[in-house]
Amino acid sequence: MTNTMPVATADPKDLRTKIVEAAVAAAKASAGKPYTEGGKTTTGFDCSGFVYYVFHKIFPDFTYLETGDIKTSKLFTAATSSQSGDLIFFPKGKNPYEVNLGNNKEFPNHVGIVLNGQYWIGSQTSTGTAQVAFTNPWWSAREKIFLRFNKLAG
Repeated sequence: MTNTMPVATADPKDLRTKIVEAAVAAAKASAGKPYTEGGKTTTGFDCSGFVYYVFHKIFPDFTYLETGDIKTSKLFTAATSSQSGDLIFFPKGKNPYEVNLGNNKEFPNHVGIVLNGQYWIGSQTSTGTAQVAFTNPWWSAREKIFLRFNKLAG
């Protein structure tokens, strides 16, 4: 007999801690591995693959969603502020930081996992899986939405 609490009745605070721990462990396991388009394992992630990998570790019934589908999924609800374990979602669009440099390129949707009030973690084309400060000038210039997994409401 085990002493583990079923996920459905677990305290949201405990689940948030597990998500953060799983995100950090996945980042360590994939350290030095490049961003991999379509990647869903520690041999290389893309952003939605990283989210899938982490959430699937905690919620075995969590299925893969493309980055854009995460925002529109009924599994997530927009939150006015972030908490550990929430997603940080960057909608497709221009980056004001880049526009100030004369680059009007449109950047794709992007998603990561909030670690705490200072950092989030995700897989980026420039870094692979990495921790990012909310104050990072490039990322902080982009529009962002925080998304809360419905099983974390409470």
